[in-house]
Amino acid sequence: MNHASEVLCAAHGVVDGEWLDAPWLELDSAGTIVEHGSGHPPADRGPVRDLGPVVLLPGFVNAHSHAFQRAIRGATHRRDAGEQSSFWSWRQAMYGAANAMTPSQIYNVSRQAFREMLLAGITCVGEFHYLHHQPDGTQYDDPNELGRSVLAAAADVGIRIVLLDVFYARAGHRQAALPEQRRFCDHDVEAYLRRIDVLRSEGVAVGVTPHSIRAVDGEALRTLASYANANTLPIHTHLSEQPRENEECLHEHGTSPAQAFADAGCCARPRAFTAVHAVHIDDNDRRILANQHVCACPTTEADLGDGIVGAAQLLSDGARIALGSDSNAVIDLIQEARALEMHERLASQKRLRLVDDSGQLWPTLLRAATESGASALGISATAGRLAVGRPFDACTVALDDPSLDGLPSRNVLDAVFASGTARTIRHVFVGGRARV
Repeated sequence: MNHASEVLCAAHGVVDGEWLDAPWLELDSAGTIVEHGSGHPPADRGPVRDLGPVVLLPGFVNAHSHAFQRAIRGATHRRDAGEQSSFWSWRQAMYGAANAMTPSQIYNVSRQAFREMLLAGITCVGEFHYLHHQPDGTQYDDPNELGRSVLAAAADVGIRIVLLDVFYARAGHRQAALPEQRRFCDHDVEAYLRRIDVLRSEGVAVGVTPHSIRAVDGEALRTLASYANANTLPIHTHLSEQPRENEECLHEHGTSPAQAFADAGCCARPRAFTAVHAVHIDDNDRRILANQHVCACPTTEADLGDGIVGAAQLLSDGARIALGSDSNAVIDLIQEARALEMHERLASQKRLRLVDDSGQLWPTLLRAATESGASALGISATAGRLAVGRPFDACTVALDDPSLDGLPSRNVLDAVFASGTARTIRHVFVGGRARV
């Protein structure tokens, strides 16, 4: 018989959604899972590699990243006397960094961010990419020049990527783009879709990504939704991150941002739409999002003073919650998952807000860090779960890390997600290839 390239074993693991003691997985030469079980692997399956005292998990899926913003880590945490710091003042600092970067600098900072993601157990990233042109808005000879810088950075470190290529057209209702936003803006929606067509023809995994309701008018939004629906592409957007966004949308459209996106056709397909943040939403918005995704980015939402994602209510209503590192001030989906739960505790003054039907916490948080992120990016068939026929994209948690040493196995994943960090990650595999 044809032997697999390798059989991997671990002390414990979550395989095909189930906790297993002594799991083993057989991989073919392409790094695809062909069989799995628990206990001793069959003797005729080729060489066995024991990963040691670890818990094997699916690789984490980061559903929302702006890689270039890693460059301003630590640079926005001081203010002058009398200055009021907010999301909007932070945005001005971000614009300064965005407009100072060359293609090679964008490649370098993206590579740094993606390498850090791998070290944190993240095997796939949804890169919400809106640096497209030269700082004055002039196109590069290749309109996808900067997108290719990001894609090259991902390829060079070995992380999977879905390029959430952004359409950005204006500063707000009847407002031309600000000078510092010109780098983000395509001439029109047709020019944007031509760029997307080129990327798709080259096999790049992409999403249709209106930046926000303030950056795209209603006509363009309907065109984008129609294109995404016709080509079965995921749709992502920033939604209701700030109250001012809701106020401006009400003035222009007479509705909330969620309703405006739904009216344009963005929610026509189940699980096709991802609202990033969705902090300031009402009951009607939650009904709209009940069959879609919300990507929470709790460390960024805390850093920018955005507010708290109402994850418990959204989950109860039927939405799927994914996680993102967003501004990349922190790159650690374990911390994002913990903050999702802890923010709920602070808001409700109650504990254990995101437990599953059996009362356990870790399955909900692991699902947010894996399967829900893959679903949001339109790659559920290949990412977010360790199962037969899927690439072996995985990470392991070290049981002998000082923070976990001596704990009963039944408590380990709750300890990781309720009190741990990515420091506990020991191995990372992408397509069967060891990356960490």
